[in-house]
Amino acid sequence: MYNKNVAVTGRTIRETTSYDYFREDKIRMELYRYIYAIYNEGYRTFLCDMNTYIGLLAADTAIMLRESDKCPDIRLAAVIPPDSHPAGADNLYRALYEDLLVKADTKEVCASKDFLKRLPGYGHVICCFDEQSKEMGTIRNSGKPYVSILTRI
Repeated sequence: MYNKNVAVTGRTIRETTSYDYFREDKIRMELYRYIYAIYNEGYRTFLCDMNTYIGLLAADTAIMLRESDKCPDIRLAAVIPPDSHPAGADNLYRALYEDLLVKADTKEVCASKDFLKRLPGYGHVICCFDEQSKEMGTIRNSGKPYVSILTRI
C-alpha cells in the first residue's frame, strides 16, 4: 500500500522554452502540492527522467520534501540519459543534475524514448507535454492515472 511508484517525464531541457523557465516557480509549487498529496496516498518511489526539465524539478522537489521531513520515506530513482549530462543543459541545470544524482537512492541508465515505452509498468505518471503531443497520447493510452503539470498552472 505504501510503496507505489510514480514516473515523471516531459520535454527534454533542449525542447523546453524560455516561457517554461519563466513559469518555473509555478511549476515547482504545483509539483510540491501534487507530490505531497500523492505521497499521502502511498506513492513513495519517484522515477524521474533526469533528461527532462520536469524530471529535474520533480527530483529536486522530492529531495526537498524528504530533507524537510514532510515526506521522510520518499525515494528518488534517477533515470539518467546515456550521455554524461542532459542534452541542452546549462551550467545551473548541470549543477542541479550532479547534486541530485548524489542524493538519489538508485540510478538507472535509460533514454527518454525508452522511458516512455515503460510507462504501463508505473502506478502513476506526472508529465509535462503539450496536450496534442504524441507523448501525451501514449500516456493517455497507457490507462494509468496521470497529471499534466502544464494543465494545472
